Amino acid sequence: MNINAHVFKACEQAISRFYARLDGLEAGPVGAMFAADGVWHRQGAVLRGGAAVDAALAQRPAGRRSAHLISNLFFNAQDDLQIRASYLLQVFRHDAGPEADPRDVAPIASSLLAITRTEDLYQRAGNGEWMLLNKQSRPLFTQSGA
Repeated sequence: MNINAHVFKACEQAISRFYARLDGLEAGPVGAMFAADGVWHRQGAVLRGGAAVDAALAQRPAGRRSAHLISNLFFNAQDDLQIRASYLLQVFRHDAGPEADPRDVAPIASSLLAITRTEDLYQRAGNGEWMLLNKQSRPLFTQSGA
């Protein structure tokens, strides 16, 4: 089936919006990016639905800064309603503490946490938005080498 290029672009934008929200670069709850029955396999937990995602993210320490860099993105689609996205993700994290000024520059040398292979399954909702049905990552490289 020939999927229109604008469908892939819209899905790519949904992925970028997800990480922009996660990293605090765009306003809006991350959980709103998930379908009602969407699942995120995150750090050994299975989060079901947007409310569970937002509750888990609310537990992050104050002063945590993150950056997620996407590369090697490709799509596999059977139709224009569901798309599987696969990509590499570089994850940078710095915990500066609750008193830190968020405008301070974080050290990069110790901030690379991992490089993962990430797989997302998106479904187009009735309003045309791409919603996450399933999100999971597998570490390829970590700080500890484990």
